[in-house]
Amino acid sequence: MYWNIIFKNSENRSPKVLTRNTNLFYNVTMKIKIKTHKNRKEQFKKLFMVNRFSSGRSGKVVYLRPEYHERLLRIVQLSREEKTTLYSYIDNIMEHHFREFGQDITDYFNERNKPIL
Repeated sequence: MYWNIIFKNSENRSPKVLTRNTNLFYNVTMKIKIKTHKNRKEQFKKLFMVNRFSSGRSGKVVYLRPEYHERLLRIVQLSREEKTTLYSYIDNIMEHHFREFGQDITDYFNERNKPIL
């Protein structure tokens, strides 16, 4: 079996390939992407630091722990040039949560709430 493991990093443009031959009848290729800390920062900005709503006045009131509220405010204040509001930041977090776990949440709900008919 051939195992090709391709390592990519941001510093070196050419991927590093490790090959191991254990059986001549199979050829399997595995690609492993190594995420750098910089990419995670950019991904965070694109996901959460986007201001889609100028105001949260049409939303509902939600109570947070004081320490979470303070932490969220400090994060939002770091993005003064983007002018991300606290409402928009929390909305982005919730959107990401439901996109990532939406099917799991639906399955969880359906397991516990059987239809009457």
